[in-house]
Amino acid sequence: SPPTVQRSACQSAGAMADAIAAANDGSKCVRKGLIFPLTQAEEDMPDGVRAVVYAVAMLYLFLGVNIAADKFMSGIEMIQSRKMRVQVKETGKSMTVTMWNPTVANLTLMALGSSAPEIMISVVEVVRNGFFEGALGPSTIVGSAAFNLFVIVGVCIASIPSPEVRRIKEMGVFVVTLVFSQFAYLWMLFIVEVKSSNVIEVWEAVVTIALFPVLIVISYLADIGWLSTSRLTGSSKIDTGRAPTYISHTHVHEHRDENAVILDQDGKPLRHPAGVFTFGVDSMEFTQGAEATEVSISVFRRNGTQGTVACSYTMESLTAMPDYDYKHSEGELRFGPGQATASIKVELLPKHPGEKSDSFQIILSDAEGGAIFDPNSDGASSDSCVLTITIVNECQQAAHLSVGDRALNLVDKTLNLDKLRLGTVTWYEDVLEAIFNTGGDDDEGQADGRGDEGGSSCVDKLMHIVSVPWKLMYALLIPPAIYCGGWVSFAFSLVHIAGLTVVIIDFAELFGCVVGIEDFITAITFVAMGTSMPDLFASITAAQQDETADASIINVTGSNSVNVFLGIGLPWSMASIYWAVVGPTDEWMLRYGDTYGIDWPNAGFILRGDNLTFSVSVFFVAAIIMLVNILVRRFRFGGELGGPFHVKVMSFLLSVLLWFMYIGLSIWKSWTTADLFTQVIAVGVGVVFMENALLLSVAVLFSFRLWSWWRPKAPLTEEEDIEELPEDDEAEAKPHGPRDPTPPTPGPLVLPPAACFMCPA
Repeated sequence: SPPTVQRSACQSAGAMADAIAAANDGSKCVRKGLIFPLTQAEEDMPDGVRAVVYAVAMLYLFLGVNIAADKFMSGIEMIQSRKMRVQVKETGKSMTVTMWNPTVANLTLMALGSSAPEIMISVVEVVRNGFFEGALGPSTIVGSAAFNLFVIVGVCIASIPSPEVRRIKEMGVFVVTLVFSQFAYLWMLFIVEVKSSNVIEVWEAVVTIALFPVLIVISYLADIGWLSTSRLTGSSKIDTGRAPTYISHTHVHEHRDENAVILDQDGKPLRHPAGVFTFGVDSMEFTQGAEATEVSISVFRRNGTQGTVACSYTMESLTAMPDYDYKHSEGELRFGPGQATASIKVELLPKHPGEKSDSFQIILSDAEGGAIFDPNSDGASSDSCVLTITIVNECQQAAHLSVGDRALNLVDKTLNLDKLRLGTVTWYEDVLEAIFNTGGDDDEGQADGRGDEGGSSCVDKLMHIVSVPWKLMYALLIPPAIYCGGWVSFAFSLVHIAGLTVVIIDFAELFGCVVGIEDFITAITFVAMGTSMPDLFASITAAQQDETADASIINVTGSNSVNVFLGIGLPWSMASIYWAVVGPTDEWMLRYGDTYGIDWPNAGFILRGDNLTFSVSVFFVAAIIMLVNILVRRFRFGGELGGPFHVKVMSFLLSVLLWFMYIGLSIWKSWTTADLFTQVIAVGVGVVFMENALLLSVAVLFSFRLWSWWRPKAPLTEEEDIEELPEDDEAEAKPHGPRDPTPPTPGPLVLPPAACFMCPA
């Protein structure tokens, strides 16, 4: 009844006032999380000591999240790498494809993997707060997006040696994710401030989640060419990506003519003097019994045999497991002038009664010497040549199998017993690696407990000692990715990340409490950096090793979109639906009754987003500047990453200053109650300050660079001068006196095009 609600509200308000008064009087943090503080002794510690303890604990938890996220990504990669053989209706030929479209996989599995900590923090916080608002979740989403776009992309730009560049290949997908990443934060502003100020309605939250599949569908259409200019105008025929049909499991032996000529699409001989690599067929089958056998697979070089050419080969499993069905091998095939055939030796292991037939693939790649791969063969779309080998169990073809063998065959077809055996061995090796692998380059012998002598630095060994508890725990508790195609590792890792985020939320709130800063500031700084730091190192590695900039930039724009659509949409949908069903409670009336009780008598999910709205607005403005910079780099300097030294430095400084501008303005807003006009002026001042800081930084850097090039060198003695000469010239070198200490007048400065002091040599 209303009197009961009022009485309860008054009692709760009195208790809250007493707690606040106690905190003000004693200047002590009395805040309690879901788990911490554990004891009264922890609460009685000085706030300075507690701040250090909570900060170190958060760092250590972020390390645990990083290790759990690695397991999570391993499961995702296993799911994404699953392949199948299909038959193209138009040609009748079989080809190998991944079950996941690469673009769809990047925007779902990979983006979910990189955004899992932020999403879990947002979801866990809402549930933990009883479906009331929280500052950590949404602010971490925005803060992480800022760190990703400004810091990670900026560091990737600087990590490419000058004058090399990395260019986005899938421009259509980039444009889609770019538009959605900006629209996501505009949509966030709309539902928080415009439509129903500070109240998230059910339809708003549900539409936020629904935008996620819309992003996936549109990105997929862009990937297969449906949104290209030629497709929209009807000027050319684009592959519609029609679904192929599965091939039959009955393999037909094709005749392989060593002297056959490979034809092009017009039916004419393909002219290529260096030769075309091919297996001659796309699939073969071998009958295997209870004894191991060795077979020879021929690789042909057709349409030309001029010069020396080579290619690499490796083996990949489909259902056959290495060391259980076949012996894995990899290497290089080299063809001399006039040589048209080479062979690969494959050892097939015994098959037992009841064991099912299995298949694996031999893949040719990395052609050298001017040779190419057969454009009509399986694997041509990925610049390779693929042969699928099926191992047929001879014992399974017997007329009469025992009941036990038939049961074994059924279980093997369902679970793949060899994969389970391999998974068990892998699990055991993971545990040993968690203990003995110190992260050095020379890892041989670590798995058997011999350790690593000389292959690891002191930092590697120290980090290994610090992270051993996490490594060992997750090696024991998270199954290897090989089980169930990676889904078991995916699920277990997600549960562990969720558990860690519960504790991180406690420590983040308590740290802010004892230091005296708001949860909002803690979220956009410490928590956002902690959850995004693994992505930073992964992106740097991808930027330096990949030939394109897709992994570094498209993953950022895609991840930022997923952060909003799932990290905001999922918890806000849960909370808005909860209050729509439950209605106003005593605590809801205590918190919001005076302000929102009249307009929302049936309750709702209240999100007082003054600081959040300003933070999103600043991020949106800064993101526009950053994205314009990225596009200008593409059209002016040929690539989004790397480029000339001075351009790279300016882009890096711009991105870092944009991040500092975002952090600084967000903190300023949390400390003030400025009106809209003052906020707009503050953003303008921030942009001007950032511009001047950029110009000053560039001036200082180039002044230092000019000084380093023009500074006079110390005079050399006679002996030093002779020692500088090459060994071959020392005999002709004549002794002479010291150089004139007066340096010559410097000529015009010419900077080498590959100058780069911000990246590895």
